[in-house]
Amino acid sequence: MSTRHVLFGALTIALLSAPAFAQDSKPSTTPAPKLTAPMTAPKASTTGAATAAVTAKTNLNSASEMDIGKLPKITPAQSKAIVEAREKSKFKNWDDFVGRKLLPADTAAAIKETVSF
Repeated sequence: MSTRHVLFGALTIALLSAPAFAQDSKPSTTPAPKLTAPMTAPKASTTGAATAAVTAKTNLNSASEMDIGKLPKITPAQSKAIVEAREKSKFKNWDDFVGRKLLPADTAAAIKETVSF
């Protein structure tokens, strides 16, 4: 009787473990994600002076219509108007740009710190 129990137990284990052995052991066809170096924080300044974040300003005399459209509160129609206005004559400075009244005052104020000429 113990032989039957051993055989029955072995058969049960074999049947229960068959799905685990039947799984495909081929390697996945999707590529593994590429690992990159972890980002590190910039080193703190030792001078103690406060520094502002450096951002590139958009030159309104040379930027494309698409680049101008990325400025805050600028619509596609406004960026097109800026490009057309500079084709007639380049912008000399901020006062010249605002004097042409291409943008509403709130929009002009929103882009003032992000543009150059």
